[in-house]
Amino acid sequence: MPHAAVPSPTVTATIALAAGGTGGHLFPAEALARELMARGHEVVIHTERRGAQYTQALAGIPHVVLPASSLEGGVAAKAKAALTILRGVLASRRDLKRRGAALMVGFGGYPSFAPALAAKSLGLPLLLHEQATRLSKANARLLRFADGLATSFPAVAGADGFDPAKIVETGNPVRRAILDARGDYPPFDDHGPLRLLVVGGSQSAAVFGRVVPPALALLPEALRHRLQLSLQYKGDDVDALVARLREAGIDTTVRPFFDDMGERLRQAHLVITRAGATTAADLLTIGRPAIFVPLPHGGSREEQRRNAQTLAEAGVGWHPDQAGLTPESLASVLREAFESPTRLPEAARAAAALGRPDAAARLADAVERLLR
Repeated sequence: MPHAAVPSPTVTATIALAAGGTGGHLFPAEALARELMARGHEVVIHTERRGAQYTQALAGIPHVVLPASSLEGGVAAKAKAALTILRGVLASRRDLKRRGAALMVGFGGYPSFAPALAAKSLGLPLLLHEQATRLSKANARLLRFADGLATSFPAVAGADGFDPAKIVETGNPVRRAILDARGDYPPFDDHGPLRLLVVGGSQSAAVFGRVVPPALALLPEALRHRLQLSLQYKGDDVDALVARLREAGIDTTVRPFFDDMGERLRQAHLVITRAGATTAADLLTIGRPAIFVPLPHGGSREEQRRNAQTLAEAGVGWHPDQAGLTPESLASVLREAFESPTRLPEAARAAAALGRPDAAARLADAVERLLR
């Protein structure tokens, strides 16, 4: 389905959005919600307890907290989960009927499953949005009920058999703070500062706190003295870690969480990060190269590995496996990046070429086309 600008419908509607409880699902839903609200639509976000904790993202957006559970585990666990999902379906259905919702957009995550089923039980169109390079478990299970699929990348694994005419590449909507931070890549030469941003998601990544500082200490003195490090870290040894880095001549800022992420991304020459879909969308929108270290285990491992591999093959950066991430291996990559006059600027251009700063508008267009 090719993207094309469409006029706003003459009659606005109430659009429901269903999102899992992580920022990776909720932030794109927030971005779409605000775009739809700006076009005159009413919106509501159906999520679960974890999602409701993102109070800043949900500020000014009606939302409903539903019971949710994953269909993982043994027979007893699955039976209990099925009852929880049924409760979520009934609660979501009541809210959709009360609001007179006209369409549901699902953003994945197991909490999106019940609202999507509730919408289909009411005969509402269902548009799924996939943030990653492979359909999430929830979206894969819901695909048979979907009237449309919006993707963040040109190719998405797991959508085989779905009508190609109902697929549109929109990109992954990002927060306003990220859009506002867009700008040219910072000046990069042999003498200026080298700004390195290290983040591991909302929960941080302990491995970065263990590996990054000794890796930086292995760099030549001339590079260390130019480094300006922003490190997200939640360990108990922050003071000692900062002291070691500064003793090595590295300008260091360590915090458990950066609430000015857009500005730090704008200033960064290089980012070390996980490879979640929303993190990738933020980097591509601003146009910054990265060293992607996918999660080593858990349900998101394969998704992050695919994201990291896709972006590295596109020239956006590197994707070392966490199992092989040592101070020595990381120092080698950092030295290659910082000592080459072209590697990082070229990677930044590759990132920007893949960015979709208009993703929220493109997804809102897809919603309005489905409404008609």
